[in-house]
Amino acid sequence: MQLLKITSIPLKYNIETENASLKIQRLSQDQMSQHSELTKLSVSSEGIKVRMDSSAMRSSMGFKTVAQVAEEAPAKTQQTANSVTSAYVNMGNRMSQKGMTVAQYVNQNMLSNATIETAISQIPSVRIDTSWEPAKAEVNFEPAKAQFDWKSAQKKMEFVPSKLSLEIEQYANVDIEYIGGFSYVPPSSNPDYEEKSE
Repeated sequence: MQLLKITSIPLKYNIETENASLKIQRLSQDQMSQHSELTKLSVSSEGIKVRMDSSAMRSSMGFKTVAQVAEEAPAKTQQTANSVTSAYVNMGNRMSQKGMTVAQYVNQNMLSNATIETAISQIPSVRIDTSWEPAKAEVNFEPAKAQFDWKSAQKKMEFVPSKLSLEIEQYANVDIEYIGGFSYVPPSSNPDYEEKSE
């Protein structure tokens, strides 16, 4: 006859876990700005320069400039004055001679001053002074330029560590229950005792 009822109650628990996580919050967007300059090409040129000075040639032909005439004027004026003075003195000396009339003086003066001069003044004796500079060309080239400005987005990071929670719902236990009843001494003291007849 079984007297004891033994019941084993196991441990009952609940485990909850949360994995670690990394939260990233973007506060601003990535930004890129670009500044560019186009190719620059500039060309500057100068043509041939020719300089021709014909003042010396024209002077040799008898065509003088105003400056040359002004420069030679004092000397010619003095020369003319001397020549005129000499002519008047000579005329005075001739006219003071006996028997000299004005007609005779003019006739003698024309014969004494008669000269034959051949001058070809239209043929230049000096060439034109010519000088020249060659053509010039200057090329200025600047390649294209590009500048980039990159700004990374601002981010906020938050690390959440893992979590482990253990909740015990029931502790382990052993339940012992006596199911054998009671023993009476003497047996007649048992309320349910029934005397056996012989």
